[in-house]
Amino acid sequence: MEYTPAQYIESKTTLLARIIAIDALIDTMILRLADVAGGLNVSVEEYQMDDGQMKIKTRYRDVKDVEAGVKSLEKMKQMYENRHNGRVFHMRDSRSYR
Repeated sequence: MEYTPAQYIESKTTLLARIIAIDALIDTMILRLADVAGGLNVSVEEYQMDDGQMKIKTRYRDVKDVEAGVKSLEKMKQMYENRHNGRVFHMRDSRSYR
């Protein structure tokens, strides 16, 4: 049975597992783009990933769609990381920059 990337991410039960799943999807998409950029005779219309438990299959129209997909996944990953780690910022006075 083949799943969509959303179903694959949804199947993970913890935030950390979802972050790792998103990383795996991003890596697969970037490697596919590298094959296309490297001049290999491959199409970017479809990519597949098999993590041993699930098979993920997605279709895209062109390279720009894949790039947009990567950016969307990176935003989603950042959202999950913020939920996992919390958003924190540190205030420092000017004397600490010497």
